[in-house]
Amino acid sequence: MTADRRLRDSLLAARPVIAATFLDPWWIIGSAAMALSGVPGVVPQDIDVLCSRRDAEALKARWKPHVDDAFSPQDEGRFRSLFARFTQLPMPLEAMGGLQVMSASGWQAVEVATTASADIDGMAIPLPSLDEQRRILHLFGRDKDLAKAALLIDFMKSPRHVA
Repeated sequence: MTADRRLRDSLLAARPVIAATFLDPWWIIGSAAMALSGVPGVVPQDIDVLCSRRDAEALKARWKPHVDDAFSPQDEGRFRSLFARFTQLPMPLEAMGGLQVMSASGWQAVEVATTASADIDGMAIPLPSLDEQRRILHLFGRDKDLAKAALLIDFMKSPRHVA
């Protein structure tokens, strides 16, 4: 199964559960958001969901049998959140409740100011706007995030991209 198909099938399965569980705004971020935005050459390995702590806790309780307790996110010193990785979908889904990133001025909440959405079989999937995706990747600041931000910048400048 291709990454695109795994992403699509996972979101189709997860979206109704998220809609029934979450009370606060949420967004798909990272590589999955880039792929859903049409950025070429991006192959997500998982689905990152930015949400409130309350919603991450609720999803963790609802999908308790599917929580991967053995998984530990990379760069734990750089990021903190109420984190849960779920493995029952074709592509793992990672909920990051109340995500914060360590910056030069201390811990900073990761927030989305402008939004967009992707349509999957008539289901709206919330994403940060392309500019917000770029800003968030710069905030994360790791080499892999800066490389993704550069891909976003190239995509936004390309004639293929229609705003």
